[in-house]
Amino acid sequence: MRSSRTGNPAEKTGLPARGDEHVPPAGGRPLSTAWVSDDLLARTRRVWSNAYGRPVGTEEAAEILTNVKHLAEALARAKYGGDGP
Repeated sequence: MRSSRTGNPAEKTGLPARGDEHVPPAGGRPLSTAWVSDDLLARTRRVWSNAYGRPVGTEEAAEILTNVKHLAEALARAKYGGDGP
């Protein structure tokens, strides 16, 4: 059985195959960056544009914030153990 919506094989549960998790909502940013406020994004752009000596775009700033989040998660796992995110 194929899902007409995604073109991927449906899961055995009859539900469509996963794959829509990172589709940007109407606001334009992926759901995975929903924790990033407009203010945080603007501050990140300013700080890193100054550090790099060139303009940093919105997508690049979101990537920087995501990478910092992943680093913090890795450090927390190293310190406190666990498999975490």
